[in-house]
Formats: sequence, C-alpha cells, structure tokens
Amino acid sequence: MFSYDKKYSSHSAVFGENPEKILVDHFKKIENSKPVLDIGAGQGRHALFLAENGYAVEALEPSEVGIKQMEQVSSEKSLPLFLTHADIKTFEAKADAYSAVLLFGILQVLPREEIEDLLQSIKKWTSLGSMIFVIAFSTEEPSYAKHKQDDKEVGKHSYLDAKGFLRTYLEPNEILQLFADYEVVHHDEHLTEAHHHGDGNIHRHAVIEAVFRVQ
Repeated sequence: MFSYDKKYSSHSAVFGENPEKILVDHFKKIENSKPVLDIGAGQGRHALFLAENGYAVEALEPSEVGIKQMEQVSSEKSLPLFLTHADIKTFEAKADAYSAVLLFGILQVLPREEIEDLLQSIKKWTSLGSMIFVIAFSTEEPSYAKHKQDDKEVGKHSYLDAKGFLRTYLEPNEILQLFADYEVVHHDEHLTEAHHHGDGNIHRHAVIEAVFRVQ
C-alpha cells in the first residue's frame, strides 16, 4: 500500500489547510450527541475543523506522520480529537454509532472489494440520522485515461501502478447507486479548478461530492 509518510513529512498541509466546502456547508446538520469518524484523516484538516467546532472526532489514519501532526495540534488546543493509527482493514469501531462518517479521498485509494466492505461496515457504525460525507474521483478525471493505459487493472475502473499506488474511479452518478438506501442531502459532480498538493504539479480533478443521511 502507498504510504503518505514522506509526503506529510515534506509539507504541513499537502492537501491544503482548509476543510472541504461541503463539510463547511453541511457540518451543522451533524448531531452532536455521538462522535464523528474521519476515515483517512490525513493531516487533520477535517477532523481538527470539527473538533474546533465542538464535535468529538475519531480520526483514523494509517500514516504515523499524519497521526503525530494531528496529535500536536490537538494537544496544543486541547481538542476532543481521538486518534487511531490503523488502516480501514484493521479498524475496530470504538463507538456504538457515529453521528457522521467522513470519506474524503478514501474511496479512490481502495480496491473495489474493500469499498464494498467499507459500505457494509458503515451501516453497522451508523444509526438513524447519521450523515455520510463523500468526495471521490469520477471516470471523467483527466488522469483516468493515463492510469487505464499505463497501469494494471485490478477491478472496475481500478488501477495499480508499479509503485503500489492504487486509484479507483466511480462512473458519473454511481455514488447514488452505492448509497441508494440513504437520503441524498447534497450531490454534485464537477471539474475542479487547477491546483497542486504540496510541491506537486498543477492539475485538476473530476470530483464527486455527496452528503447522505441514514433514513
């Protein structure tokens, strides 16, 4: 599996300092009676944002560097952030149910079978009214054709390169099928503005944004 330790060590905000707009726009809809689970929390821009707004958050992150970076900020600010250094395959939920689950950038780095397993697990980890926040990449992504041409196909629209970097894409509107049992609070698919991550190259993404509620 691809490790982000090197990237996170070289830059304090590889994916930016601010939380995604859909979280800022919709986080107040999250019930504050149960913790939020941030899967693949990275360097903490979403988990820390919610914790700073009074939500208890469990941040699941496989990168040791990412965990330490979140721990430092959380400790300095005395935030209600609970850190779990593990990957999604070994994770065991600590709460009976979570008020929200954040899936920002996680679906595109999982093989198809693990996405299916994760969706089944989320049903166990949530309860009526819980919210699911998703950002994923679609097959309209500019880099999709290159991955399809150069890398090993390991599943539907899922490709693995020689360095062990996996990228999985969803078809347009496929997210609505994956979460067909949920209420759709927000759904949008678009091409982002040109940007870069850390010191990386300037590029654009075809993103899928969605917010669902357990009903």
